[in-house]
Amino acid sequence: MPLLRITLTPGAFDDDEKARFAATVTDAACRAESIPDDPSSRMRALVLFEELAPGGFYSAGNGADAAVAGAFIDWYVSAGVLDGARKARFAEDLHGAAITARTRDDGRLVVTSCVIHEVPEGQWAQNGTIRRLPEIASLGNLRHLAAIR
Repeated sequence: MPLLRITLTPGAFDDDEKARFAATVTDAACRAESIPDDPSSRMRALVLFEELAPGGFYSAGNGADAAVAGAFIDWYVSAGVLDGARKARFAEDLHGAAITARTRDDGRLVVTSCVIHEVPEGQWAQNGTIRRLPEIASLGNLRHLAAIR
């Protein structure tokens, strides 16, 4: 199930924009992981935002708060769920989600970056138990895994 930790540059997204971004990036991650579009399946898809303090973002050694609306993502997913095509589609969808979420035109360049952390089998604990890929697949209806394994 998707776990997305998103670090935002200062003031890049207001509360309404964060809500739109969370919804669209959740859709993208669930689509990549083949999680059905129903509330009971998607309730395990988590987005955690953290916003840098003003003066906390630099590019090329220079303060860049006013120049960049950035979203830097660490996406945790069970190993074996994503193939190259799914990762590429997510990267595209993620950037589109950030652009679409922002309704202000303040001249900032929208920048996204995502590190995909593929968690090995038996290394993900959730709600007091170790989650195994077959169990996760049955929760999310991940039929494409049969072709990968």
